[in-house]
Amino acid sequence: MQLDPTITARGLVKLWNYFSHHIIASPGMAHPMQACFEESYVVIGAARAMDLMGDARMTGVCRRFNKRMMQYQGVHYPDMLDMGYGYDRDAQGMVNCSCVADNSSSANGMLEGVRRFPHLPENAQVLASVKRFIDHCLEKYLTSKGVMGVGVLNHKVNPPGMEEYWCADALFAVTLIRYAELTGEKKYFDAAVPLVEYISTYDYKNTLWNEWSKSAPQQILIYTSEGLVAALASAEMKKRLMVPLRHVIQFSPKAEPEAIIPAQAPNQVHGELATAAKSAGDTIWSRLVARFAEFADWFHQNQMADGSFEHPVNDHFRCYEPLVAGLLLEAATRSDGNAWLESIAAKQLRFMATNGGKLYYGLYANDFASGMAFYSFTTAGEILKKRDPAAWDAAISGVLDRGEDMW
Repeated sequence: MQLDPTITARGLVKLWNYFSHHIIASPGMAHPMQACFEESYVVIGAARAMDLMGDARMTGVCRRFNKRMMQYQGVHYPDMLDMGYGYDRDAQGMVNCSCVADNSSSANGMLEGVRRFPHLPENAQVLASVKRFIDHCLEKYLTSKGVMGVGVLNHKVNPPGMEEYWCADALFAVTLIRYAELTGEKKYFDAAVPLVEYISTYDYKNTLWNEWSKSAPQQILIYTSEGLVAALASAEMKKRLMVPLRHVIQFSPKAEPEAIIPAQAPNQVHGELATAAKSAGDTIWSRLVARFAEFADWFHQNQMADGSFEHPVNDHFRCYEPLVAGLLLEAATRSDGNAWLESIAAKQLRFMATNGGKLYYGLYANDFASGMAFYSFTTAGEILKKRDPAAWDAAISGVLDRGEDMW
């Protein structure tokens, strides 16, 4: 199955219409959503939608987000970006949290605006703000092997068990790679190397919080895939990853055997682990490729007939799932050997464009899920517009002309 211009246009127009009327599109400075990292996916979608929809208001969404991030940087913890939560302090005055992972999502939203709108006069300030955040994290939260910790959590810096954290490594790696691509400061590509090794070799089924079995594999898969895809798509990173493993993992729990191992589960832990690891190769790049192949296979094996995926243990975590299509499409178009993933993404987008998908994910009600869906539909729209500009314009015009498809 390939991407369908009409289906993609229907989903995109609905989400564009929703967010163009949302408070996030308001010129006010109020926090429009609970968490800034959730906003960042809307911002990335808006940056991409500007060209797809010919709507300059989308540029304004990005500019106001960046302005607010710069104004509030360091307000509740030095040099970190504002998260929209975690402000409560303990008796010593330490904030509850200022997490590297969530801050990185916000930084990635900031960088998308710079990349999409290179003419904006404030871009140099935005890049300086992101650099300030990056340098702070590299100085304060790294292990001795260059792996990223959680940051501030529960009023502590890198509390026990969180000295290294898979989500922080994945999302901060994206920030490093995108910042280096925009600025040419190659030392940040180098800084991303141990982080990419970490997310390519980590045991996701044996985490401190047991996300795989207690919440949802989807949560692990999408956030880690952001880092994996950013590395796979970067020629500069590929050059740096063609090196032997550095064995960077230090603090993660020891992998234990399992009685039952789902055939589709990544990083399987059993007696033949050493053999499997050897077959995956001993370079960071080979492990990166193998790890993303495991993740892609999970999505292939666990996609339901309607286009959704095997249901999360905790249904709350279904709100993460709308990002899947966008990430798979980025992998399909920006990395080698992954073109087949378009069919998985197309099937999910078809579901999200229907009332069934709207109800299942809470689209136009759950802003986090809606922002991730916006990201996915704009990613698909860019592919279709590049593939056949006339067909894309006709699809968008058809939806706008009908009107009823706008909600």
